[in-house]
Amino acid sequence: MKVPQDYFKAGKIASKVCKETAKGVAIGDKVLDICTKVEGMIKGLGGAPAFPCNVCINSIAAHYTAEIDDESVIQDGDVVKIDVGVHVKGFIADTAFTISFNPNYNELVMATKDVLNEAISMVRGGIKVGDIGHVIENGASKRGFRPISNLSGHLLKQYCIHGGVSIPNVWVANTPSLKAYEVYAVEPFLTTSDGAGIVRDDRREVIYALIGRRKIGDKKLDFLAEEIWNRFKTLPFTARWLTDIVEKDETKKMLKKLVKGKVLRAYPVLLEASGRYVAQFEKTVVPTESGVIVTTDY
Repeated sequence: MKVPQDYFKAGKIASKVCKETAKGVAIGDKVLDICTKVEGMIKGLGGAPAFPCNVCINSIAAHYTAEIDDESVIQDGDVVKIDVGVHVKGFIADTAFTISFNPNYNELVMATKDVLNEAISMVRGGIKVGDIGHVIENGASKRGFRPISNLSGHLLKQYCIHGGVSIPNVWVANTPSLKAYEVYAVEPFLTTSDGAGIVRDDRREVIYALIGRRKIGDKKLDFLAEEIWNRFKTLPFTARWLTDIVEKDETKKMLKKLVKGKVLRAYPVLLEASGRYVAQFEKTVVPTESGVIVTTDY
């Protein structure tokens, strides 16, 4: 089975962007500037963002990207997760890394990176995803940390971030197997041993995705929904990507109305349930009959 080459093109772009970004992030940087720079670099290298650049700090585990006038900055003592998605013609690379500006969490960060590498080393066609979760859970436990059990890796399909198969970060029985030459993201999230080991929804919602192209009878909203389809298809996006066509003060109001009308779904910001810090590493992989190809190898 042949893997579309655009998956590998997306992986090369994502790898370069992560390598450059990891070298440049510093205390005092604005989250908005990091997101804008990452997304601009993706476009400059010939790709498109598969989702808004996520910059998740400390106990925020996932789904936070800069808002339109975001003033938040990286502070001394922060643990910063940067999640980057790239697509080329809808074929996606999804990868993430963590930077610690707090020595107390350096071991957590290194453990998460090591656990990802251990998980990837066992990837091949036919292996059960629960067995990968078992390796992640054991790897975290023996290092004195805890995996986030309700976050997982996932199958990637064209224009689809979560393609229907999840790769858990804990052992789960009776799970499906990886198929050779499909494309998956493996992404352990670890927290401290006294953490809850789960995430909960925050009230904030800053990332959205189209779920239907139905019209709701409001010209402005229907125009916006059609423009979202033309620009992003069903991939996630954020309000600041629409300020060239909608007044910035109106953007989030209109998006909320489209969510209420079941045209869009909103992704809530995800927080570690006990407020403990979280680290994340992620790579995109292609299982083969005998091993694995990593498309985001950096």
